[in-house]
Amino acid sequence: MNTTSVEITAGLGGFLVVFALALAVWFLGRDLTRRLRRMKRAEEVRLEQERDDQQPPGPQHPGPEDRRDPLA
Repeated sequence: MNTTSVEITAGLGGFLVVFALALAVWFLGRDLTRRLRRMKRAEEVRLEQERDDQQPPGPQHPGPEDRRDPLA
């Protein structure tokens, strides 16, 4: 049985270790999110390029931005 009134805690060192670990997890999560967004965008560009390559050559139908205003 311990009869002394000494309290043992983690103190400042324990706080700094936990804070450093939390900071590392936050930075890793941010980096992971950035990389996933970049990979998703690269995949979208690749799929769009594939779609463009697979379209048969021929007359293109004018889009809304290609049509001329008859009143102009």
